[in-house]
Amino acid sequence: MAEVDAAVPTQIREWAEACRVFVKEALGIELDFTPETLPILDHYVRTKAKPATEEVRDLLTPPLGAYFGEVVRRSLDSEGVRWHTPGEEHSGYRLEFEAFFLHFNPLGVAQEVLMEEDAEGFGAHFQILDEARPPVEVALSDSESVSEEDYYTFTMRLETLELVVSVLIGLETQHAQQPRRFSRDVYRAASGELGRGSLS
Repeated sequence: MAEVDAAVPTQIREWAEACRVFVKEALGIELDFTPETLPILDHYVRTKAKPATEEVRDLLTPPLGAYFGEVVRRSLDSEGVRWHTPGEEHSGYRLEFEAFFLHFNPLGVAQEVLMEEDAEGFGAHFQILDEARPPVEVALSDSESVSEEDYYTFTMRLETLELVVSVLIGLETQHAQQPRRFSRDVYRAASGELGRGSLS
Protein backbone atom coordinates (compact mmCIF):
# COMPACT_ATOMS: atom_id res chain seq x y z
CA MET A 1 0.00 0.00 0.00
CA ALA A 2 1.27 3.45 -0.88
CA GLU A 3 2.11 5.78 1.99
CA VAL A 4 -0.85 7.99 2.91
CA ASP A 5 -0.75 11.12 5.07
CA ALA A 6 -2.18 10.47 8.53
CA ALA A 7 -3.92 13.87 8.42
CA VAL A 8 -6.19 12.63 5.63
CA PRO A 9 -9.63 11.48 6.87
CA THR A 10 -9.86 7.71 7.33
CA GLN A 11 -12.76 7.38 4.88
CA ILE A 12 -10.78 9.17 2.16
CA ARG A 13 -7.77 6.92 2.74
CA GLU A 14 -9.95 3.82 2.51
CA TRP A 15 -11.72 4.96 -0.64
CA ALA A 16 -8.45 5.96 -2.33
CA GLU A 17 -6.99 2.56 -1.53
CA ALA A 18 -10.11 0.88 -2.91
CA CYS A 19 -9.57 2.80 -6.17
CA ARG A 20 -6.01 1.51 -6.35
CA VAL A 21 -7.29 -2.04 -5.84
CA PHE A 22 -9.96 -1.68 -8.56
CA VAL A 23 -7.42 -0.43 -11.10
CA LYS A 24 -4.79 -3.02 -10.15
CA GLU A 25 -7.30 -5.85 -10.56
CA ALA A 26 -8.69 -4.49 -13.84
CA LEU A 27 -5.52 -3.27 -15.55
CA GLY A 28 -2.63 -4.79 -13.60
CA ILE A 29 -1.20 -1.33 -12.94
CA GLU A 30 -0.32 0.11 -9.52
CA LEU A 31 -1.48 3.68 -8.93
CA ASP A 32 0.90 5.76 -6.79
CA PHE A 33 -0.94 9.08 -6.30
CA THR A 34 1.14 10.94 -8.90
CA PRO A 35 -0.42 13.12 -11.64
CA GLU A 36 1.06 10.76 -14.23
CA THR A 37 -1.41 8.08 -13.11
CA LEU A 38 -4.51 10.10 -14.03
CA PRO A 39 -4.48 9.01 -17.70
CA ILE A 40 -4.49 5.43 -16.36
CA LEU A 41 -7.47 6.28 -14.19
CA ASP A 42 -9.22 7.82 -17.20
CA HIS A 43 -8.50 4.67 -19.20
CA TYR A 44 -9.96 2.56 -16.39
CA VAL A 45 -13.15 4.64 -16.39
CA ARG A 46 -13.40 4.59 -20.18
CA THR A 47 -12.90 0.83 -20.56
CA LYS A 48 -14.22 -0.68 -17.33
CA ALA A 49 -16.78 1.72 -15.87
CA LYS A 50 -18.94 2.72 -18.80
CA PRO A 51 -21.78 2.85 -19.43
CA ALA A 52 -22.01 4.36 -15.96
CA THR A 53 -25.36 3.23 -14.63
CA GLU A 54 -26.59 4.76 -11.37
CA GLU A 55 -25.41 1.65 -9.54
CA VAL A 56 -21.93 1.95 -11.07
CA ARG A 57 -21.77 5.66 -10.21
CA ASP A 58 -22.78 5.03 -6.60
CA LEU A 59 -20.08 2.36 -6.29
CA LEU A 60 -17.24 4.18 -8.02
CA THR A 61 -17.76 7.87 -7.24
CA PRO A 62 -16.26 7.82 -3.71
CA PRO A 63 -13.13 5.74 -4.57
CA LEU A 64 -12.41 7.61 -7.82
CA GLY A 65 -13.05 10.99 -6.21
CA ALA A 66 -10.93 10.20 -3.16
CA TYR A 67 -8.02 9.06 -5.34
CA PHE A 68 -8.27 12.12 -7.58
CA GLY A 69 -8.48 14.36 -4.54
CA GLU A 70 -5.38 12.78 -3.07
CA VAL A 71 -3.47 13.29 -6.32
CA VAL A 72 -4.44 16.97 -6.19
CA ARG A 73 -3.64 17.35 -2.50
CA ARG A 74 -0.21 15.75 -2.83
CA SER A 75 0.81 17.51 -6.04
CA LEU A 76 -0.29 20.95 -4.78
CA ASP A 77 0.49 20.44 -1.09
CA SER A 78 2.69 23.56 -0.93
CA GLU A 79 -0.52 25.61 -1.24
CA GLY A 80 -1.96 24.16 1.97
CA VAL A 81 -4.59 21.80 0.56
CA ARG A 82 -6.86 20.08 3.07
CA TRP A 83 -9.97 17.89 3.04
CA HIS A 84 -13.36 18.93 4.41
CA THR A 85 -15.53 15.82 4.90
CA PRO A 86 -18.84 16.58 6.63
CA GLY A 87 -20.14 13.16 7.60
CA GLU A 88 -22.11 11.02 5.17
CA GLU A 89 -23.21 13.82 2.83
CA HIS A 90 -20.80 13.32 -0.09
CA SER A 91 -22.07 16.39 -1.93
CA GLY A 92 -20.59 18.52 0.87
CA TYR A 93 -17.06 17.15 0.61
CA ARG A 94 -14.36 19.46 -0.71
CA LEU A 95 -10.69 20.25 -0.96
CA GLU A 96 -9.81 23.70 0.40
CA PHE A 97 -6.69 25.76 -0.33
CA GLU A 98 -5.16 27.86 2.43
CA ALA A 99 -2.86 30.10 0.35
CA PHE A 100 -5.78 31.47 -1.73
CA PHE A 101 -9.54 30.98 -1.88
CA LEU A 102 -10.33 27.93 -3.98
CA HIS A 103 -12.38 24.87 -3.23
CA PHE A 104 -14.09 22.05 -5.11
CA ASN A 105 -15.46 18.57 -4.51
CA PRO A 106 -13.28 15.77 -5.99
CA LEU A 107 -16.19 13.34 -5.58
CA GLY A 108 -18.23 15.70 -7.72
CA VAL A 109 -15.49 15.60 -10.35
CA ALA A 110 -15.70 11.79 -10.29
CA GLN A 111 -19.47 11.99 -10.79
CA GLU A 112 -18.99 14.20 -13.83
CA VAL A 113 -16.28 11.99 -15.32
CA LEU A 114 -18.55 8.96 -14.97
CA MET A 115 -21.63 10.76 -16.30
CA GLU A 116 -19.81 12.84 -18.93
CA GLU A 117 -21.99 15.78 -17.95
CA ASP A 118 -22.29 18.31 -15.13
CA ALA A 119 -23.38 16.91 -11.76
CA GLU A 120 -25.69 19.53 -10.29
CA GLY A 121 -25.35 20.17 -6.58
CA PHE A 122 -22.11 18.20 -6.23
CA GLY A 123 -19.63 21.10 -6.11
CA ALA A 124 -17.36 19.77 -8.84
CA HIS A 125 -16.50 23.16 -10.35
CA PHE A 126 -13.72 25.33 -8.94
CA GLN A 127 -15.11 27.96 -6.58
CA ILE A 128 -13.05 31.17 -6.35
CA LEU A 129 -13.52 34.75 -5.14
CA ASP A 130 -15.37 37.15 -7.45
CA GLU A 131 -12.27 39.38 -7.53
CA ALA A 132 -10.26 36.52 -9.05
CA ARG A 133 -12.81 35.52 -11.66
CA PRO A 134 -11.87 37.95 -14.50
CA PRO A 135 -8.14 37.05 -14.65
CA VAL A 136 -8.93 33.34 -14.29
CA GLU A 137 -11.45 33.53 -17.12
CA VAL A 138 -8.89 35.31 -19.32
CA ALA A 139 -6.28 32.63 -18.60
CA LEU A 140 -8.73 29.86 -19.39
CA SER A 141 -9.87 31.54 -22.60
CA ASP A 142 -6.23 31.91 -23.69
CA SER A 143 -5.56 28.20 -23.17
CA GLU A 144 -6.15 25.67 -25.91
CA SER A 145 -9.76 24.72 -26.51
CA VAL A 146 -10.79 21.46 -24.87
CA SER A 147 -13.24 19.00 -26.37
CA GLU A 148 -16.20 17.89 -24.26
CA GLU A 149 -14.79 14.37 -24.20
CA ASP A 150 -11.47 15.62 -22.79
CA TYR A 151 -13.17 18.00 -20.35
CA TYR A 152 -14.81 15.10 -18.53
CA THR A 153 -11.53 13.44 -17.61
CA PHE A 154 -9.45 13.53 -14.45
CA THR A 155 -6.36 14.44 -16.47
CA MET A 156 -7.90 17.59 -17.95
CA ARG A 157 -9.46 18.63 -14.63
CA LEU A 158 -6.02 18.59 -13.02
CA GLU A 159 -4.47 20.54 -15.90
CA THR A 160 -7.24 23.14 -15.63
CA LEU A 161 -6.84 23.29 -11.86
CA GLU A 162 -3.09 23.86 -12.19
CA LEU A 163 -3.75 26.79 -14.53
CA VAL A 164 -6.28 28.31 -12.12
CA VAL A 165 -3.87 27.82 -9.21
CA SER A 166 -1.06 29.57 -11.08
CA VAL A 167 -3.31 32.61 -11.65
CA LEU A 168 -4.43 32.68 -8.01
CA ILE A 169 -0.84 32.46 -6.78
CA GLY A 170 0.00 35.47 -8.95
CA LEU A 171 -2.93 37.43 -7.56
CA GLU A 172 -1.95 36.63 -3.99
CA THR A 173 1.51 38.11 -4.52
CA GLN A 174 -0.30 41.46 -4.49
CA HIS A 175 -0.81 40.81 -0.78
CA ALA A 176 2.85 39.90 -0.21
CA GLN A 177 3.31 42.45 2.58
CA GLN A 178 0.78 40.51 4.61
CA PRO A 179 0.01 37.15 2.96
CA ARG A 180 -3.60 36.08 3.30
CA ARG A 181 -4.50 32.69 4.73
CA PHE A 182 -7.91 31.13 4.23
CA SER A 183 -8.84 29.07 7.28
CA ARG A 184 -11.47 26.37 7.64
CA ASP A 185 -13.80 28.94 9.18
CA VAL A 186 -13.52 31.15 6.10
CA TYR A 187 -14.74 28.29 3.92
CA ARG A 188 -17.44 27.35 6.40
CA ALA A 189 -18.69 30.93 6.41
CA ALA A 190 -18.58 31.11 2.61
CA SER A 191 -20.56 27.87 2.40
CA GLY A 192 -23.04 28.94 5.09
CA GLU A 193 -21.91 26.16 7.41
CA LEU A 194 -20.85 28.13 10.49
CA GLY A 195 -23.23 27.47 13.33
CA ARG A 196 -24.52 24.26 11.77
CA GLY A 197 -22.10 21.97 13.62
CA SER A 198 -20.41 20.69 10.45
CA LEU A 199 -17.48 18.32 10.85
CA SER A 200 -14.13 18.70 9.15
